[in-house]
Amino acid sequence: MNIKHNVIRNVILSLMLPVAWSAAVSSAMAAPPRAASATVARTGPAGNTSTRQTTASTNGAGGYTANSTVTGPGGSTATRQASGAYNPATQTYSRTSTTTGPNGKSATSTSSTQLTGNGYVHSTSKTGPNGNSVTSTGQGSYNSATGTASQSRITTGPNGGTATESRNVTVTPAN
Repeated sequence: MNIKHNVIRNVILSLMLPVAWSAAVSSAMAAPPRAASATVARTGPAGNTSTRQTTASTNGAGGYTANSTVTGPGGSTATRQASGAYNPATQTYSRTSTTTGPNGKSATSTSSTQLTGNGYVHSTSKTGPNGNSVTSTGQGSYNSATGTASQSRITTGPNGGTATESRNVTVTPAN
């Protein structure tokens, strides 16, 4: 059971590499297009191995694409395809990803974040391999006169239930 847990953890962590690699939109916009690839092999204590192959590229205009394939000890594979793009005209960053497990079932995620005058609005939708969806919408703002950052979010689960979250953080003295 512990080996299975480690393989699943490694698959999840390895699929996050492209997101971490392309996290800075402003850096991607300022840099020429780039591409990278990596192959990582892991061997567990019982001699079981897994391999992750990842390719990622930026387009130099705030966008990226990334693809990963993880092959487990039994030869089964999981894949992830992700892409993101920044639209400077609307100041919006959009991202989509699809993860397909060894059983052929897929999970998808889409998100969008738009800058506003003093903050942002954000929305996310995630659909699991069995068709259940979770959506989240939120916004945040900063009042420089009071030094207060405010955030709020509403999340709707697969059965229609909702959860809300709000927070205010004030830094004294305000800058």
